Amino acid sequence: MHSVVVRRTAAAILAATCVFGTVSCASEDTRPVVVVGGDSTTESVLLAEIYSQALARTGTPTAVVTQLVNPLGDLDSGRIAVLPARNGDLLTDWNPGSPARKPDEVTTAVNASLPQGLSVTDAADGTDLRPPAALPDPDYTLRAQNILAVYRSGIFDRRQLKKLNYVAGELTTEDLTALIHQIEAGTRPADVARTWLDAHAL
Repeated sequence: MHSVVVRRTAAAILAATCVFGTVSCASEDTRPVVVVGGDSTTESVLLAEIYSQALARTGTPTAVVTQLVNPLGDLDSGRIAVLPARNGDLLTDWNPGSPARKPDEVTTAVNASLPQGLSVTDAADGTDLRPPAALPDPDYTLRAQNILAVYRSGIFDRRQLKKLNYVAGELTTEDLTALIHQIEAGTRPADVARTWLDAHAL
């Protein structure tokens, strides 16, 4: 499985030096760098690139840091500012006893279970990442698994949040599967993400 380490850009170096999810260090561009994190899976690396590049298209300086062992912990501590994730997995981490199973129920329950200082984007209703063996599962015996992004509260303006929510409106299971296959075939995750964003006018 193909994976990437820290994208070696000036922004990533700046973010790593400052060791904070949104940083503003001495440089020509004094705007904070928004660090989007992920673990070592191809899915996580790809989504980190998609959300990072989507934000960058609003003029936001961004960096991608992957291979994280405990990305939720890094988000909570402020070492990263944005973390793409599956809503069902988040609910299992934050409120494992929740009875929520269907997509809307899970997203509502995730919002109710958010740790202080964190918020979430819209969930990508076009994604259904429950194990294929469980489908069809119209009654959601298994909890919904839709993509969204968790972020540090209060760091984005309306235009930035709108761009992040556009990603949710366009991303589908079929897209995600095809993009992951491209990466596993050897295409750089950043290039795969860029092509997808261009194709969806994001």
